[in-house]
Amino acid sequence: MTVEPKAVDFGEAIAYFRQKLNMPTKAWTDLWQAQHARAFVVAGAMKEDLVADLRNAVAKAIEQGTTLAEFRKDFDQIVDRHGWSYKGQRGWRTGVIYNTNLRMAYAAGKWQQAEQLKMRRPYLRYVAILDRRTRQDHKDWHGTVLPIDDPWWKTHYPPNGWGCRCTVQQLGPRDLDRYGYQVNDQAPPVAWENRTVRTPQGDVTVKAPQGIDTGFAYNVGRAAWGQSAELMALERHGPWEALQAPGAAPPTDLIQAVKPVAKLGKRAADEAGLRDALRQAIGGDQAVFTDPTGGRVNITQAIVDHMLEKPSRMDGREAFFPFIREVVEDPTEIWVGFAQSNQSGRVAMRRRYVKLLELGKDTTVGIVADADGGQWSGVTFFRGDARSIKTLRQGVRIYDAPKSA
Repeated sequence: MTVEPKAVDFGEAIAYFRQKLNMPTKAWTDLWQAQHARAFVVAGAMKEDLVADLRNAVAKAIEQGTTLAEFRKDFDQIVDRHGWSYKGQRGWRTGVIYNTNLRMAYAAGKWQQAEQLKMRRPYLRYVAILDRRTRQDHKDWHGTVLPIDDPWWKTHYPPNGWGCRCTVQQLGPRDLDRYGYQVNDQAPPVAWENRTVRTPQGDVTVKAPQGIDTGFAYNVGRAAWGQSAELMALERHGPWEALQAPGAAPPTDLIQAVKPVAKLGKRAADEAGLRDALRQAIGGDQAVFTDPTGGRVNITQAIVDHMLEKPSRMDGREAFFPFIREVVEDPTEIWVGFAQSNQSGRVAMRRRYVKLLELGKDTTVGIVADADGGQWSGVTFFRGDARSIKTLRQGVRIYDAPKSA
């Protein structure tokens, strides 16, 4: 059974899918659980233009109600155009891509609606399709009614596996009376078990709840939108927990130092000098630069505000302001890291731009710049070599500049 496209075609599901970043990946384990709420991936699709075309085909299904048969036609054209050799049979592979993305978008949209309506309808009811295709654990959970804020929904909000057709029904007190439902005294027990996951780096042991497929023990709506306005307001106070995929390991290669296009700036004597130095570097108080993957980064005087917050940041880093443009527009690497708020559960994504500049004989400067949601959020300058910068190359590498001959 496939998702009914017309049921998916609603604003919240479309918004969820549009906010994703295209990310080339080798294996399905390159991203893990809640990280998928922020990125569109197809395992084995390593070229950016291939990922973009596949994403457009899925977006068409979500926004226009494309059927699985129509999606398969689009898929065939994309495969032929790019010469992509994918793993698995066509019918199985297209079904997984289509159904998983549509069901996740639908579930994320339903969660956002549920959060908006929870003052009047504070309960969710687990709904399984009671046929022989449904997993026994999912049948056992059918009819479970719990408050939307119950921790059980953090891991058991459907879909809960490949091909899972389970959904939720939102209920208020009147609905409970009308249908004769009762709120469970407690959530169903959760039994965690160890499972082995094969990754390109080797086998890794992960924990997963019994009855939930490996990699599905998360709430896609909570990861995308967060949980409750009150908890969202506390996000900025932290803490945030870094999310790592199984088998994630630091890079073993070293990046090359390159000569900068711009010239090193001068130190500023005061706040006015800092702000003027940034204006000269970016051409005003604000500028938007586009990176090689199409990502846009907004640069503002917030950089100076950040420096002024602590005296330790007044260390002469303004001399590197002239390099900001080339770090974004021509980085050596771009990494994407994921972190989840311990308050709201929302997953945020940060782009990290990395470049090693050769400023003179025996002098190299590493520049690592971070951007959150398209806003420049921090930059680290340091003197060192390729080994010094290695520990800051974290997350998933989405761009690697061509190596010079």
